[in-house]
Amino acid sequence: MKLTILVTIAASITATAFAGGSKEVIAPTPPPSPTLGGWFIGGTYGQFEADGDLGYSVLSKAAAAIDPIDVDKFDFDMYTLHFGRDLGTQVAGFDVAAYLEVGFLDGSATLADKDESDIDVEIVPITANLKLERALFGPVNFYLTGGLGYAFTDVSADGGSDNDGGFYAQASAGLLYNVNSQFELFAGGRWLYLNSLQFGDAPLELDDAFAWEVGVRVNF
Repeated sequence: MKLTILVTIAASITATAFAGGSKEVIAPTPPPSPTLGGWFIGGTYGQFEADGDLGYSVLSKAAAAIDPIDVDKFDFDMYTLHFGRDLGTQVAGFDVAAYLEVGFLDGSATLADKDESDIDVEIVPITANLKLERALFGPVNFYLTGGLGYAFTDVSADGGSDNDGGFYAQASAGLLYNVNSQFELFAGGRWLYLNSLQFGDAPLELDDAFAWEVGVRVNF
C-alpha cells in the first residue's frame, strides 16, 4: 500500500515538472505579400486666364482678310477627375504614383472691338501622369506632377463652331494635407500647354497658361 502511494506521488511530481518546463510555440508571422501600392481617386477645380488671337474671317464669313485681331483674355474654369495607383517605389526620396486624368476646361472671351461678340471654348484633355510626393512636416506633404496626352476642343463664335484637337501637356506643384490615412486635401499651381486650335482658317493660341487649383483625393 505504501509503495503504491509513493509511486503515485512520484508520478504526479514528474508530470508537474514536465508541465512547468514546457514552452508555448509561436508560429512566425509570414512576410507581407508583395504589392504595387493602393488605388486612389480624386478631382480638382481651378481657374486660369489665357491670351488668344483669332483671324477676322472667324467672325465674318464674308470678310476676305484674315489678319489677326486682338481678343480679350480667355477666362477658364477647370475641372478634372483622376484615377491611379501608388507604385510602391521612390525616386530621390519621393513616393511615386501613376494616374489617368480627364479634364473639362470651359472658357470664354469677348472681342476687344465687338463687345457683343463672344467666343466660347471647351477643351477635354485626357492625360497619363506621374506624381512625386514626400513628407514635409506632420501631415503636410509636397507634390509634383507631370502628364502628356491629347485634348479634344470645340470653339464657338459668331453663330459657328468648329471641332479640333491637339497635343496637350501639363505639370503641377503644391502642398497636400493628410486628413487621415484615406482622405487628402491639396492645393497648388498648374502649367498647361495646348497646341494651337483651328477655327475655320484661323488659329487660336492657348499655350503656356498657368492655373491655380484645389483638390481632394481618396485612397483605398
